[in-house]
Parts: sequence; structure tokens; C-alpha cells
Amino acid sequence: MMKQAMVLSMPALVFGLLLAGCATTPMDTSQAQAHEGEPVAAQVAQLVVPYDPNLPRFVVAVEPLDYSASGQISGGGARPQDKDIGPGLAAQLITALTKGGNISVLDRAALVNKGDGTYSCSLEPGEVGPFLIKGAVTEFNETAEASAKNRGGSLGRAGVIAGIAGAVTGSRDLTLTGAGVAAANPTYEKGEMKRSGMVAMDLQLVDGRSARIHSSYRCSGTFTTMSSASGMSLFGIGGTNTQFAASALGQATRAAMNDALRQTAQALKSCPR
Repeated sequence: MMKQAMVLSMPALVFGLLLAGCATTPMDTSQAQAHEGEPVAAQVAQLVVPYDPNLPRFVVAVEPLDYSASGQISGGGARPQDKDIGPGLAAQLITALTKGGNISVLDRAALVNKGDGTYSCSLEPGEVGPFLIKGAVTEFNETAEASAKNRGGSLGRAGVIAGIAGAVTGSRDLTLTGAGVAAANPTYEKGEMKRSGMVAMDLQLVDGRSARIHSSYRCSGTFTTMSSASGMSLFGIGGTNTQFAASALGQATRAAMNDALRQTAQALKSCPR
């Protein structure tokens, strides 16, 4: 009687596991909406340099940045055209500099070239300049590292044991049940993908009144994201849940802009008035 109960329970177990392995979690459609801003995991806090009443307001113009990076994007990421990266980062640098309390960003079209390499512009009371920021993008890359882990096989071993027991006792039903459980071989799979972005710029702060390079500095930013996938497989079939955090390269760019603002504001403090 016990043997018969065991034979009946094992197919039921296999069937139950098959249903569990193939079941899918209902999708939560409440999150499929448009929202302002970015997910928390994708945010790099924007730096703000407060206004210092003891300093003048420095009038700064940003020139398009050259692109001399030789980095690459691995892991299937989409890479912008190289010719678009320099102007794009220059535009982001302008946005970052507007967060400097003592920095007034000037449209390059308002610069007056005096023909000898120097520049002038219209200034308001309390302003000095103009100053120019020029330079090059020297790092622009993203790398990906993947890892995977499998855990399971406990019921596969149970099926093998049941099959051996059936062969020893001469029970055909127990042998077939054991083979079925062993073939199911439930396995829990987990994989992780780490992406690391790196952006760097070499900038020069030029005094437009004298065409002298007042300061030169390297600005950089890094950002790492993690994506994970996990799921249960049965007979090689199963669902997978995936989570993704953020764009590593985009957030590394924002971190580099924060560094550029910080260093530019510091360099301007020692510029001639």
C-alpha cells in the first residue's frame, strides 16, 4: 500500500513542478505610465555651487569639445556617432555651468573676436571676462561584466534514486516515475550584468582678454549599474524576471559634468579681475 501511494504521489509532484515552472507572474500594468524625471536608481544628483558675494560674476563661453577618446561600448550598448559626442557634451557642460552661482554663461555668438586671438563682450556691472572653456573628450566608454549561477538538481537526484529503487524492486511504475522526476530536474538560475561607464574631459580655462590659458584640468566621472535576471526552469522551460537600474554611460557623463563645474568654479576664483 505504501509503495502504491509513493508511485501515485511522484507523478503528482512532477506535474505540480511543471505547472510551477511554466507559470508566469501577472504583469503589473499600473507602472506603465509616463512620469517626469528619472528613476531613483538612475539619478546622479546635480551639483549646485552657491553664490559668493565676495566674488564677481565670471562671464564664460563654452566652445565645442573635440573628441579624441578611443573607448568602446561592450555588451550590446548603442554608441552615438563620434562627431556628435563633443558638441553634445559641450551642451551638457553649459547646463552644468549655469548651476554655478558666480558664473554667467555667454552665448558664443556674443563674443567679439578682436583679430589678435583675444575676445571681448558686453559686460554688466559686477561682471568680469570673457573667459572661454575649450578642450577635448578623452574618455567615453562603457564595459560590461556578466556572471551566472545555477542551483538545483535536488529533485533530479531524487528521481534517479526512485528509478534505482524501482529497478531493484521490479516496480515498473516506480522506475518510470523516477525517470520522469530526474528528467524534470528543476533548476533555479540567476544571472547578473554589471555595466561601468567612464567619461573624462581635459579642459582649458582661457582668459579671453589676453588669450592666456589660466588653468587646465581633467574632469571625470564613473557610474556602475547592475541588472539581474532570475527564474525557475523545469524540463528546460521557465519564466525569467529581469531588473535593470540605469544607463551607466549617461550617468557617468553627469558625474563628469559635476566635476567640471566644481573645478571650473575653483579655477575662476584665482582669475585676474
